Amino acid sequence: MKQKLLALILVLTMVCSLLAGCGGGSGDGEGGKDSTGSKGKTDLVLWSVYNDDGVETLYELVDKFNETNGTYKVTVEYAGTQSQVRQKLATYDKKYYPSLFMCEPASIYDYEYGGYVKSLQDFIDADSDKWADDIFPAAKIAYSDKEGKMLGGIMGVSAKGWFVNLDILEAAGYTMEDLTSFEKVAEAAQAAHSKGLTKYGYTPYESFEIQNMLCYQGVDILDNDNGFAGTPTKCLLGEGDTFTYMQKLADIYAEMVESKCLYYGGGGVSGASMFINEQLLFWGGTNSYAYNIKDVNLSFDWAFLPLMGIDDNAQYKDCAMAEGTGLFITNTGDETEMQGAYELIKFLAETENQLEWCTYRGYVPYTNEAVNHETWTNFSAEKFPSAASILEKIQNTPAELRLPYSPVASSMNSACSRLSSMINSDPKGDLDSYIKEVTENVNKSLKLLEMRQE
Repeated sequence: MKQKLLALILVLTMVCSLLAGCGGGSGDGEGGKDSTGSKGKTDLVLWSVYNDDGVETLYELVDKFNETNGTYKVTVEYAGTQSQVRQKLATYDKKYYPSLFMCEPASIYDYEYGGYVKSLQDFIDADSDKWADDIFPAAKIAYSDKEGKMLGGIMGVSAKGWFVNLDILEAAGYTMEDLTSFEKVAEAAQAAHSKGLTKYGYTPYESFEIQNMLCYQGVDILDNDNGFAGTPTKCLLGEGDTFTYMQKLADIYAEMVESKCLYYGGGGVSGASMFINEQLLFWGGTNSYAYNIKDVNLSFDWAFLPLMGIDDNAQYKDCAMAEGTGLFITNTGDETEMQGAYELIKFLAETENQLEWCTYRGYVPYTNEAVNHETWTNFSAEKFPSAASILEKIQNTPAELRLPYSPVASSMNSACSRLSSMINSDPKGDLDSYIKEVTENVNKSLKLLEMRQE
């Protein structure tokens, strides 16, 4: 009996510990939390999504914030993947919310309508220090709602694309100037692979690149102008011009898979060692993955190439959609806590702090002052020679080039992942049926949302 009682006490203790860890503070009956620390500071919890070892400078910056202000104390907690973070926030009671969280701007619709985000614009408008005016437009748009109001701040700006082994590219008979479309990238990858210059020519950044390349091509993924003219009701991957380019995209992937030129599963940090060991010509990721190679004594030259359209008929050229990692204030209902979250975002945007993070991780700056600072120009020249080109393309990006404003962003990512998986498993299969299947999956999600609203 005593053993059972002790076991019950242990289980209850563990459950209480887990609940306390969800939001970093104990809840009161009104859904707020007791956030006053022992030293009179307001405790803030930042949910991080970084799951690698490249966060040392983040902790240093948080320590610096804690030491230089007398009002707030921030604690960083790893909260899982970005989709897991959104799922938690959509289901948790407010008392378990963090003070702010990191997430991608691709799900900006969720942050506007999910009920768990406090708009950053409210704090910017109330601040006499107009620091956000210096954020260049393309970066600001990525974190804003349809009306141009910033919903979140910026941890770091990056563009999706490929790291390129320039030595292998040259040996294959190509230059960076030749790479004007995904079609040309695949052609160069096939050439390098067939000539035995590298084990694999290409690895995608999981399934993330599909939507982006369709956007660069200039075709809609969802109806109602990709959600910007109203709530989307239909996925367009399986019809019209979008279907035509999806077919072309699927054909390119299938050809690379069949010839064993494409390695599926090496995108992002998991492909760093393959790129370092010259097993890849094109390594899919974002420029922030430069963290993995910028200080390595490589035997070859490299560059980063942002994504582009599927072929040379793409509407948007010499552009790069600003994405990266955002910082969003959670709507805890505690005004002091939310103000503190804003102060942290503002602090991290200061030129010195922004550059410390960017030069450590590989993000590009997002304010004009930081972009023109000698710390950045020296770093980009010495460590990241193609960073200037990335910035130029981001700054060239027009306001109308954006990812869909969609309530089914997660479903779309899952659909693209499913498509990639099917092509990788059976490149000789019925590619049109693959596209139709994933289109229907997204449509089911849209229909379910419509029924819930009704």
